[in-house]
Amino acid sequence: MSKKRPGVAASNTDLPCELCRNTIQPTPIHCPQSLHSYTMAELLRLPNELLAIIFEGLDAQGFSALRLTSKHAKLATLPAFISRYFHTRYIMLSRLSLENLVEIARHPDFGPAVRTLELCTDHFVEFPDSSSHIARHEGDILLAIQEGRCRPAVLVDSIDDAYSSGEEEDQSLGDEGRETNEGSLSSQGSYEAPLDKAAYTSLWEEQEHIIMSGLAQAYITQALIFLPNIEAVVISNMHRPWGALAHGRQTGLPPTNALDIYEEVPFLGQVLRITLTAIATSGAALSSLAITAGLLSRAGVLYREAIVPDIFRPSESHLQYYKNLPPSLTELTLNISADATTGAEDRWADDLSAFIGVFRQLTQLDLVIKPVDFGPQVNRLKQLAPKLQLPNLQCLGLYRAYCSVQDLGVFIARHKATLQSVTLVRVGVSGGIGHWRSLFAQIRDHLPKLELSIKQCTAGGLALLCRGEHENGEEFEDCFDVGGSHEAWTTAIESIETR
Repeated sequence: MSKKRPGVAASNTDLPCELCRNTIQPTPIHCPQSLHSYTMAELLRLPNELLAIIFEGLDAQGFSALRLTSKHAKLATLPAFISRYFHTRYIMLSRLSLENLVEIARHPDFGPAVRTLELCTDHFVEFPDSSSHIARHEGDILLAIQEGRCRPAVLVDSIDDAYSSGEEEDQSLGDEGRETNEGSLSSQGSYEAPLDKAAYTSLWEEQEHIIMSGLAQAYITQALIFLPNIEAVVISNMHRPWGALAHGRQTGLPPTNALDIYEEVPFLGQVLRITLTAIATSGAALSSLAITAGLLSRAGVLYREAIVPDIFRPSESHLQYYKNLPPSLTELTLNISADATTGAEDRWADDLSAFIGVFRQLTQLDLVIKPVDFGPQVNRLKQLAPKLQLPNLQCLGLYRAYCSVQDLGVFIARHKATLQSVTLVRVGVSGGIGHWRSLFAQIRDHLPKLELSIKQCTAGGLALLCRGEHENGEEFEDCFDVGGSHEAWTTAIESIETR
């Protein structure tokens, strides 16, 4: 039986695949050669299967232009349009965005196409400051680079929505609904209008109202009920949500997706509680939940920080209600920081284990534990391993963590009855190569069938390498797989070294 192993994003090897989901697309073909051989009428008479291949090669601008040529072109491209823009829906906690989601969920064609719902952290703040406003979406930036477009500016929300959240259309009327300029492909510039404080304040007040009144939760619950094929929910700030562009044009300042230690962190906690409560209430048969939102660095906004575990800590009433989460939810991805909120240092492992413990049915857990930026590193796995017990865990992914092999061994031993595979990416282990060899020996003697994937890990600051036979002779690699049998582990013990 094949086992699902946590993947690693092609563009960033220190993140599991869930963190970069939907950011990498096939290289676009701006003008497929096959189009030159046909008039438009002849092209649209081709079999749907061939049309799908051609349309897949078009970038967003070419695809949109093709759909505008005629009603027949629009109808012929409908399957490709649905596949391109509705597999994943990006939303924010605004009435405009949430109402659009409900309409899509009720649509006979669009609703069944949605597989992933991504709640973006874009939001309005009480006191906006246009001079330091952040609206940066790495997922959209990756697409812009890959498609050969100019990278979006960091301080303004300038990238075309067609690349991030689908064409911003009202898909509630007719076969496809009314088209608007929300997804205008010419929108590559930044906002030129000054901040309309009244309009911005109005949207902030509306945001607070739908959160505090329960309307946001009701919208998402209703959408999940009507999405028959929904599989995954993501909380992230990688992409720009549907509606953000319209709000930015309305106010002169786009919603921010920055999450700092002030009012935005409680906002993230609200998003989390609203999402989990909506999932539990709807009974949607989800299989995956990924919470990958992070904090933007204030010094240059060049990388994302992770969030601290006390944000995850549920209240007792929420904890009881989360027992209604669907048993189908078996995969969890968390992006967390090894740092802790002032005053919550001693609760780091308790807060995290209490949250993970809500998902007792988990078979796959991916943990990204970002090391602290300043001061000595903290071995959080030492605190977490004795507290966490997942009775059905089969696949573990651990990313960027700093720990000891003893603590890794404790975690693996506590789940040896069910654990089948472990992926370690950029894990730093204190001590030398002997520590890794002792871990391999422990696994060989007690769990030889376990499969271990190692990518760019270290021992005492040195790269962990494995010797392998290649056409040009022996080579050492920092990404390798080991395990499956007693003999394989013995060979690996003899083949690894540090440099």
